[in-house]
Amino acid sequence: MKIPFLNLSPMHLEIKTQMQDAFASVYDSNWFIMGGQLSSFEKAYAGFNQTKYAIGVSNGLDALFLALKALGIGTGDEVIVPSNTYIASLLAISYTGATPILAEPDSETCNIDPAQISAIITSRTKAILPVHLYGQACKMDTIMEIAGKHGLYVIEDNAQAHGASFKGKLTGSWGNVNGTSFYPGKNLGALGDGGAVTTDSDDLAQKVNMLRNYGSLEKYKHDIIGHNMRLDEMQAAFLEVKLKYIQNWTRQGRR
Repeated sequence: MKIPFLNLSPMHLEIKTQMQDAFASVYDSNWFIMGGQLSSFEKAYAGFNQTKYAIGVSNGLDALFLALKALGIGTGDEVIVPSNTYIASLLAISYTGATPILAEPDSETCNIDPAQISAIITSRTKAILPVHLYGQACKMDTIMEIAGKHGLYVIEDNAQAHGASFKGKLTGSWGNVNGTSFYPGKNLGALGDGGAVTTDSDDLAQKVNMLRNYGSLEKYKHDIIGHNMRLDEMQAAFLEVKLKYIQNWTRQGRR
């Protein structure tokens, strides 16, 4: 019997009609970028993740990059990140001009070891970027305590942990501003690339909103140097359908 490592067919078959309806709705609207469907999904995902804001972006790497950039992290700064994460976590740091500083993992959890974090903080350290690897939450209370003690920002990489929690608080809601991915193989996966930034900060949410859309909040008015890193309407529509099923799919996965 051949058992595939990953098979998306069963879940996609379950929701096929709803996904086709979502496609038809966006197709018929003839509005494909920065419209009502994106706003609807952002509100739904923020509610799911128990944060004030969710900002849909092009992918998980861009989510982390925009989160770091919104905090003003750049050349000369250091960001502590686990040594065994996926390369996107390090690329996001490198794109800002900052230097990734690698912390070794806890041998029992494979997540970043808080004791290792404390040992490598320097005068140039500006942030900690914990990664919830394989859906297992990092020890966020200790990490937040370390960050507070040293005046550091925390940016969670929540790309593998939609719906996971630590001590009753969801991953992606601990840090100052956090990034997640909706790559098709993730717990919550689009039918293409996608990602989101989550935060409770009004100021950081506004900065990310501007940065993802050419530095603009108002059409043809560009206040800062921004990027084209937006989540499109079609993927937002697909993700909102899937979001209704994620808790059940998570229970199935655990079982």
